[in-house]
Amino acid sequence: MEGTSTAPAARMILSGPLAAPVADRLAELAPDLATRLAPAGPVPADDLAWADSWSGFELPENLAGSPVRWVHSMAAGVDAMVGALVHAPGPLVLTRTVGAMPARIGTYVLAHVLDDALRLGDYRAQQARGQWRQLPAEDVAGRTGVVLGTGAIGSGVAAALRGAGLRVVGASRSGAPRPAFDDVLTLDGLPEVLPACDVLVCALPLTDTTRGLVGEALLGRLGGALVVNVGRGACVDPGALRRALAAGRVRRAVLDVVETEPLPAGDWRWSHPAVTLTPHISGPTQPGDVAPAIARNRALLAAGVVPETAVDLRRGY
Repeated sequence: MEGTSTAPAARMILSGPLAAPVADRLAELAPDLATRLAPAGPVPADDLAWADSWSGFELPENLAGSPVRWVHSMAAGVDAMVGALVHAPGPLVLTRTVGAMPARIGTYVLAHVLDDALRLGDYRAQQARGQWRQLPAEDVAGRTGVVLGTGAIGSGVAAALRGAGLRVVGASRSGAPRPAFDDVLTLDGLPEVLPACDVLVCALPLTDTTRGLVGEALLGRLGGALVVNVGRGACVDPGALRRALAAGRVRRAVLDVVETEPLPAGDWRWSHPAVTLTPHISGPTQPGDVAPAIARNRALLAAGVVPETAVDLRRGY
């Protein structure tokens, strides 16, 4: 990957809402790493001249041309940062936070799978009508889940679903086996498993290849699946999703991410009876995720080792 020959950080700017608690943890985990706190937005000029590294959620526009050679994202998604850094001059490292997010996101997905299988939403609606009627339901054990993306997040989702008895097939660019999955296919191999898919989960990063990937061709091969997006919003084509819902190819869609956040007022997804929206909360970042990631990545960089959470700026993940 690009930009791995950088010196270990000694002076880091921490920006955004988690900056203060992350700084407190880093004082224990990496006491020789000097930190300064900055509000979200442009970094003050004196801080920028002082720093050799930065961490936060939204990359400041004035970071270009600064002495900063290591950027650590406090979030797992980095597509916006990649776009800003891919043409940065000189060696530069971008790492991201994973922490306990795979398990949290796996729990979120499983909760919605169980809600769908047990028809809990229908029972809530019945309660509101004062109606007492048992509804047919099926066990989740033995169902087939397909997870797009077999990285840390996709693996966390697969572990949660397999724990509930689902058979989980992963799909990735390479199709390389991963221990969290029963099987892994290439993205090109998806057509053979989609007709039998009960739950389709998108856990993909956003790249030129994945933008709109969950579209007409893919959704049109489903046979009434639950679709859950915990990856990036723009990976799902909203028009294709609407048509798949109308055709019964998708029975319900759970969207924790959408292409424009917050979702604009009046968008059809707000009121569609088969769509559940949550405001990007499936895997919240905690200070306990960020500080250890910074300390570990700094130690690895100092040893000349590429951290496992380093991002290939050319590939975008």
